[in-house]
Amino acid sequence: MSRATAPTVIERAAQADALIARYADLIADPSQLRETLLQPLPVVLWANPLRLDRQSLRMLLLEDGFAAEPLPWHPLALRLPPGSRPGRHWTFLAGLNRIQEEVSMVPVSLLDPQPGERILDLCAAPGSKTAQIAVAMDDTGTLVANDSKRGRVAGLRQMIKRLGLVNCSVTVRDGQGMDSRAGTFDRILVDAPCSCEGTFRKITRPEMVTDEVRRRAALVQRRLLRRAVALTRPGGRIVYSTCTFAPEENEAVVDAILREHGDNLHLRPAALPGLVASPGIRHWLGRRFPPEMHHCARIWPHQQDTGGFFVAVLEKAAGPRSEDGACFNHAEEPRDWLRPLTDRFAIPVSAFDGVRLIRRGNRHVHALTPDHQAPSAPAPEMLGLPLIRRKSLPLKPTSSAVLRWGMQAQQNWLELDADQRDSFLRRQTVVVRTGQLARCTGPGYAVARHRDHVLGLGQLVYDRESPTVRLLSLVPKAWARDAGESAENLAD
Repeated sequence: MSRATAPTVIERAAQADALIARYADLIADPSQLRETLLQPLPVVLWANPLRLDRQSLRMLLLEDGFAAEPLPWHPLALRLPPGSRPGRHWTFLAGLNRIQEEVSMVPVSLLDPQPGERILDLCAAPGSKTAQIAVAMDDTGTLVANDSKRGRVAGLRQMIKRLGLVNCSVTVRDGQGMDSRAGTFDRILVDAPCSCEGTFRKITRPEMVTDEVRRRAALVQRRLLRRAVALTRPGGRIVYSTCTFAPEENEAVVDAILREHGDNLHLRPAALPGLVASPGIRHWLGRRFPPEMHHCARIWPHQQDTGGFFVAVLEKAAGPRSEDGACFNHAEEPRDWLRPLTDRFAIPVSAFDGVRLIRRGNRHVHALTPDHQAPSAPAPEMLGLPLIRRKSLPLKPTSSAVLRWGMQAQQNWLELDADQRDSFLRRQTVVVRTGQLARCTGPGYAVARHRDHVLGLGQLVYDRESPTVRLLSLVPKAWARDAGESAENLAD
């Protein structure tokens, strides 16, 4: 949207007043909420624990002059001032962190994913919650990331590659129609499409939501939650969340599903230490909800300077578990496919003990968790992590493989300075100094690093007519678009 169409301060205030007026009876401090709605959101990101911890990420940002404060309720997350642009910082481009609105991190924390489980993210795109689940599982087991629209899956696939995840299957299916061939799951996240009132602070000109919009959203939400209950194993957990304030899409949806399932489904407290939230409501527009609805969480923007969210945690009653028999299987490929990584970079073969190799189509060999159980239907659009490009001669390791295993390279890697780093991430050729080649054996693929973290894959080219050595950047084009100006001040 152009700046010419942005609302004036008066228009923006009127929009906030209209939103607050509908929910005045539910808000303890309307004036504080109004003040918060008219302020920009802080920026939050979390450290990718497969690569580094929160304090290490904090120090990397601080070394570049950017102060980030730990979130008290989340062990991986850091908060930066409003206006920060961490998406232009090299740590994001190298897959060391993931940017995500603070309140959006709550549903996965309540889902409490565990290593080795089988988990479904029913409405996954754009992928931040999928990434949260995957790393909470320690990149083991099976995570099925599903979305109803193929166009929204592209960013999800790039996120998996950049973070180096091997436990994900990506499927495309309307979650309302996900059938038994998907198998059953230990935990399911239903972050449902909604009227999005809680995103007021992010949207330049929010549309006024009508009762008809809320009614239609609630119909879809009930169907999605109903399917999640059907696909959850006995004793399993479902987290239902929206980014709207509307009880029609929140408590009313949860109440309807609880009534359908009787004693087979129960609400559990949606609470996290250090996170401020209000309980679910008991009545709305003449409709009364059962007492257990207080276990739900309503997060209002003014409670801790976030967006708005609603979260409910449901658990199925324990019972006998049946075998699914509904997995999409691939024969395991020989370990010889690893040679582009083990020969060129001297990465120990033992570094890949936690994955199996499979073929996907004609382009790549993929790395996948050994116990991965992908759905038989819908068939995965993406399965595991692309590891080796088969059609290249010589065989080419992928950038995602190098980001995941490049720190274990014992040869053909080089450390780049800050200027070289920025050029490399923009897919520009880097002139290499002789002293940087101490661990390189000659022309060919090389791992680019900076501050002891992998930036990606490059190719060393030696000039026959001069002593100049160049490093050609092989950063994927889709990633380089994000690189823009990676050295730009985050607060700019």
